[in-house]
Amino acid sequence: MTEIARLSHRALIRITGPDWATFLKGLCTAHIDRITAEVAEGRMDNLHYGAFLRPQGKMYADCLLMAKGPEEIWLDVPLGARPELLARLNMYKLRARVAIAALDRPVFVAFGGDLPDGFAADPRGVIAGNTFGFAYGDRTVTATDTAWTTVRIGLGLADAGQDFGMDELYAIDANLDLLDAIDFHKGCYVGQELTSRMKRRGQIKNRLLPLESDGDLERGAEILIGERRVGEVTAAYGRVGLGLMRLDRLENLRVDSSGHAVRVTVPAWVAQHVQLGGEPA
Repeated sequence: MTEIARLSHRALIRITGPDWATFLKGLCTAHIDRITAEVAEGRMDNLHYGAFLRPQGKMYADCLLMAKGPEEIWLDVPLGARPELLARLNMYKLRARVAIAALDRPVFVAFGGDLPDGFAADPRGVIAGNTFGFAYGDRTVTATDTAWTTVRIGLGLADAGQDFGMDELYAIDANLDLLDAIDFHKGCYVGQELTSRMKRRGQIKNRLLPLESDGDLERGAEILIGERRVGEVTAAYGRVGLGLMRLDRLENLRVDSSGHAVRVTVPAWVAQHVQLGGEPA
């Protein structure tokens, strides 16, 4: 049965004006050209995934992008990151013909079944083998955000601002390259140099992976095999969470954290791109 939850930790930014695409192309990792191609074909309200990075490559916000028209796009971003993101977008605006403002609409997610009318499918679901989507406007809530978190963690999908803080991870750490959220072929954007270098040289040693523990997980706790550090808990929701794991140190998938046995799962959509117990693929 399809459930609907409100996500109070997510918020919207609206960008209007004829230059929104060229403006965002230099700031966001997403495939902006795909969005503009859809707009040119008259296809609106589709979701695309991306992120905003520091010049050094660390993420300070992820985002879902939804074009509403030829001169309007909405960004679904972490609520905690919205004030800084608004300030930075306005700082970078310069002569671009865009207007940038907070948009006060609630964010809802539908999951567990067919999407109700008005919900746009999240492209991450196709990759992760699950269907879920988002809507922005009043909806009837049938589930808690905790229920959605359980589903999301099980799929191995991170929520920036919930599962890790601003400036804690590189986009590739959070698997955004595997989620088709990074355009490696477009021109320069903020944070591109290090992100491209990590991908090009295969210097990908860490990935966020789902965790399940025999006891409550603790955010920030080290994950060990014996006395050897193999990762760190970044998100803890009782006995499940996410950990930033060293792929080359996972000799087995049962490790210890805070005195509890922890099982590390490698989702199929991640497993096809990585090699465990050796150098990353």
